[in-house]
Amino acid sequence: MSLARPFLIGLSLALASFAWPASAAETPGDLQKRLESEAAPKIGDRTLDPAPLTGFYRQRGHRLAWTDGKGERVVGDILAVADGEGLSADNYAIPATNSAIDRDLLISDALARFGHDLATGRIAPTRSVGGMGPDTRPSFDATRFLIDLSSGKDVAALLEVLPPPYAGYQRLKVALERYRKLVAAGGWPVIPDGTSIKAEAEDERLLLVRRRLIMTGELAATHDKGKRLDKPLADALKTFQNRHGIEPDGFVGKQTLTALNVPAEERMRQIQANLERWRWMPHRLDSSHIAVNLPAAHLELVREGRIDLAMRVVVGDVKSPTPTMATTLSSMVLNPTWTVPPGIATKEILPKLRKEPNYLVANNMVILDAFDGDSAKQQGIGIDWSRQSRFPGRLRQRPGPDNALGQIKFNLSNSDDIYLHDTPKRQYFGRIFRALSHGCVRLERPLDLAKSLIGGEMADKVPEMISAADTKTIKLDKALTVYLMYFTAWADEDGTVHFRDDLYGHDARLKAALKRPARLAPAN
Repeated sequence: MSLARPFLIGLSLALASFAWPASAAETPGDLQKRLESEAAPKIGDRTLDPAPLTGFYRQRGHRLAWTDGKGERVVGDILAVADGEGLSADNYAIPATNSAIDRDLLISDALARFGHDLATGRIAPTRSVGGMGPDTRPSFDATRFLIDLSSGKDVAALLEVLPPPYAGYQRLKVALERYRKLVAAGGWPVIPDGTSIKAEAEDERLLLVRRRLIMTGELAATHDKGKRLDKPLADALKTFQNRHGIEPDGFVGKQTLTALNVPAEERMRQIQANLERWRWMPHRLDSSHIAVNLPAAHLELVREGRIDLAMRVVVGDVKSPTPTMATTLSSMVLNPTWTVPPGIATKEILPKLRKEPNYLVANNMVILDAFDGDSAKQQGIGIDWSRQSRFPGRLRQRPGPDNALGQIKFNLSNSDDIYLHDTPKRQYFGRIFRALSHGCVRLERPLDLAKSLIGGEMADKVPEMISAADTKTIKLDKALTVYLMYFTAWADEDGTVHFRDDLYGHDARLKAALKRPARLAPAN
């Protein structure tokens, strides 16, 4: 973050909000009474958060904090940097008031909220907006922040330590500035709908496609002319498709056209939403951990701060979304059994049995509990499945290469019954779109992950233990933190910005929440 001057524009915005005469008659007792008169003091349509203000003014003997232009200067500083952090400056502007006490309280409240929002995020990190819950959210001492600001400490230094200390956050901030400029310039042209445009085809719309790709850097400005889909344009389209999680065929198909026509402002809002998610992250991650980005369907194993292993994964489909969470991996199971969730047994297995009575036998499954002592019925034989409205008993698939969990399952600590696992359906990893599971995360390279987690001589014995076909649980020497995250926008080291579709609607809910004005005290 840079707070280098000039701040003239931001400061002028702040000064424009301060339009009040100070009242000399108001005393410390009046301020205390105003602050403590109700559980959540309200000034105009602004509801104040009393927690940091009470402690701040108590240590000051309830004297005003922002006299002699100090408030204008500090608020001007935060307004100057807010938009660059993906936070709307409008949320921290000070409404006009005729009361010096109300003015002081409004300034303190705006500063406390800005510090809180920059350090921990403005919106509570619930799963519905792609957060991993309050336990991962950084802490922030708003009272201490106000004391430091009012004592004259350097504003730049105080703000410098608040945002997430990650390169990913800084890269996305740079991307935000680029897209903000594109929005200010009017965005990019809308490309009319029509039939797909394939290699060497001619189409009037390609002139607009060229303009569009030049604006975001996939195509050099020297290739701005031509109604034919030539090689330079096809290569630029492939770059665009890779950035947006689309099959890179170099054509202008329906999915590519839809992505090209997402407005620049919408992409800017998407970046702002993902900056908010970065602010929810703990300021210190475990040096060794697993990170899964659900919209990208991608996993990374990090060892001592460096990526040790990366792979594609399959995540939950729209009807069965993989929940975001921070959890731990403490053990793995070789040759696991799979106890089929009741909903899957009734909705998916039961219809198959009505058509194919030997389905359980063919898939190495057995019914538990319902038919003890009757081995035939335990395998689904001799049951009139047309008369069953729900699956009787528990259904379990025995170990084997065709087991739905594959040959390795990685146990995660959570109440959602979510884990990482192998899969016999290897063909899914060749697809770009991989939101295809019932919620658990399927791994492209489970054996490599198992070896890396076990380490030492035992790692080389994993294939042998799998070949033995016995179910075996192996505990890790130390539990490993696993982050299941939801980032639909990120930037590479070279500044390349990637976008993914909002699989589960978390972006839509978060953007709507961020768009609402800050009328209420921040949620902790």
